[in-house]
Amino acid sequence: MDGRVQLLTTYLINDTLAIDAGAIAIGLTPEEQLRIRSIIITHAHLDHVFSLPLYLTNLFDEIREPVNLYATQSDFDAMRQHIFTPRVWITLDTMKNDRADLVSWRPIRTGESFLTEGLKVTPIQVTHTVLTHGLIVEDDRSALLFTSDTGATERIWQVTSECDNLRAIFIDLSFPNRMTELARASQHHSPATLLEEMSKMKPGIPIYAVHIKAAYRDQVIEEIEALNNPRIIVAEVGREYEF
Repeated sequence: MDGRVQLLTTYLINDTLAIDAGAIAIGLTPEEQLRIRSIIITHAHLDHVFSLPLYLTNLFDEIREPVNLYATQSDFDAMRQHIFTPRVWITLDTMKNDRADLVSWRPIRTGESFLTEGLKVTPIQVTHTVLTHGLIVEDDRSALLFTSDTGATERIWQVTSECDNLRAIFIDLSFPNRMTELARASQHHSPATLLEEMSKMKPGIPIYAVHIKAAYRDQVIEEIEALNNPRIIVAEVGREYEF
């Protein structure tokens, strides 16, 4: 895959935690996949769950204990009803080897923090076409915000304004400015709507633009550069960041 484009969404944290499973079986080596012990699904749109069935199939013989799959009830039901079906793939009920079930579902709920892989994770509902959660991920030193897919929203900025250790914001920036109305209708962002949203954000925190639609990546990058705002950075696909 061209490293400049992002067709599918997965963030890997500390080798063992994945946020979303869009690219989990495509962008990682088998060894890297095997180190993952927990996966959090922000919502069940295809680009965020696409490679989860492939990932589990890749590791079918290797998994010794279930991988924790964190998702809302509605997202878990959607994956079970529309992806893990005999018509499309394999049912979750049969995804087990001689040692263990391949996944263990861990339900998440809006605003209820949980611990996984040595990290505190707080799901906050954002504004998208389906129930979607941004995630605040914290350790003892720093916190990161992953908005997932969202347009203009409120609650997540209120919560992160009180987060003393916030180090970075990874935000959906899907479309160029000429498609701002489509961005609003589909509840994503363009550079123009991102500027509007920045007034709600904690000041001084770097903003990493992600989820840029591949067909418009060059246009979006040009528009971000034209803003000449050092806070806004286009995240590089496949790059390791440390905070």
